[in-house]
Amino acid sequence: MAEENYSFTVEPELYKIDAFSAKVSEIVRRTKGNETGFRAGLIVIEACSNIVKHGELKEDDLISVNLEVGEEEVTITIEDASTEFNPLKVDDPNLENIELLQKGGMGVYLIKRFSKRVDYRYENGKNLLKIII
Repeated sequence: MAEENYSFTVEPELYKIDAFSAKVSEIVRRTKGNETGFRAGLIVIEACSNIVKHGELKEDDLISVNLEVGEEEVTITIEDASTEFNPLKVDDPNLENIELLQKGGMGVYLIKRFSKRVDYRYENGKNLLKIII
């Protein structure tokens, strides 16, 4: 199988991110199966939702997503111009405290748990999050 590459932009609105993550999930499912497709969709919705909720984007900013579906792995690279935020510095939540979990904080944890590797860098005023599943 040859590597497939896709590049997308999505407006930073939650309902658009929901539909977009389903599209990413379906693309990955076609060649990598249901589990990997599920992981890809979950990662995209969690990462992009966090950007929208916490990133302080300007009105005309878009979120860019590059999807590479390779023979061995899937790579998702998400780029945005929001406030610098390194998700790798976020502590994992206390999974035993249900009250804290209900307030949020699970998105970054899920991204880490459903990935083989997560890399982050801030470059030229942009967050670049690279996730390999």
